[in-house]
Amino acid sequence: MARVLTEDEKKDAIDRAVIWQKFREDNILSQRRLAEIINISRRTIQAIEAGLVVPHRGTIKAFEELQKKYEAEGKSGGRGKRK
Repeated sequence: MARVLTEDEKKDAIDRAVIWQKFREDNILSQRRLAEIINISRRTIQAIEAGLVVPHRGTIKAFEELQKKYEAEGKSGGRGKRK
């Protein structure tokens, strides 16, 4: 059974949901594609973007590394910047 999130965890989950969804949409990635890239399930992406779960540290690290990669390649930050 899943544990209930504390109020602080709920706030963090909502903040994270906004960041993840904006990154995905800005970079024209489907939930399925993002899940494949960071090696988690699409349902996990859905739960993260809905603010229902706190991802494992490894998942957060994989997402942060992907963000850095996209920023370094000039892909992140807007739909018009993709090559």
